[in-house]
Amino acid sequence: MNVRVKEVWGTNALVEWQPPRDDGNSEVTGYFVQKADKKTMEWFNVYEHNRPTSCTVSELIVGNEYYFRVFSENICGLSDTPGVSKNTAHILKTGITFKSPEYKEHDFRMAPKFLTPLMDRVVVAGYAAALNCAVRGHPKPKVSWMKNKMEIREDPKFLMTNYQGVLTLNIRRLSPFDAGTYTCRAVNELGEALAECKLDVRVPQ
Repeated sequence: MNVRVKEVWGTNALVEWQPPRDDGNSEVTGYFVQKADKKTMEWFNVYEHNRPTSCTVSELIVGNEYYFRVFSENICGLSDTPGVSKNTAHILKTGITFKSPEYKEHDFRMAPKFLTPLMDRVVVAGYAAALNCAVRGHPKPKVSWMKNKMEIREDPKFLMTNYQGVLTLNIRRLSPFDAGTYTCRAVNELGEALAECKLDVRVPQ
């Protein structure tokens, strides 16, 4: 199997591979993906039963350089020999993005997709709350937040941040009025994605 690191951003790496030429006369049902730091070459599991021929590996350590290997899987079990990535994912300091020179920019284009959804929250009035989710897409999506389907404009009560696709809506000094349904919308020229959660504000008795 031909395994390659296609893109690295932040502490994430996009790994792609081609299906094996010889499937042993049994249909491939998934892939087993592992990572190893170049310094130790100890292999750790990343994904089991991964059906697509690509995956995003997250939470890699800054300063480390990683290889990846992929086993194909069928009803008989895992393949005897994995495909090992020819290139590595070098996790650089914040703000530097590596793109393999063999691939042109347009190969990375993708509609927004939420990797981590918003979660329902219950918060006590008078305290602050932070709603978090994570999105990726290329070109970089434009992000907006809504409360009960109404877009949140510039308001000192709200602070919206976007750090390498990790999106946070901070809400200061909650009151019962702040309860409702909050939506994060990410849009680029290829499409849009929505993440939604309910915020309940409790008043101390």
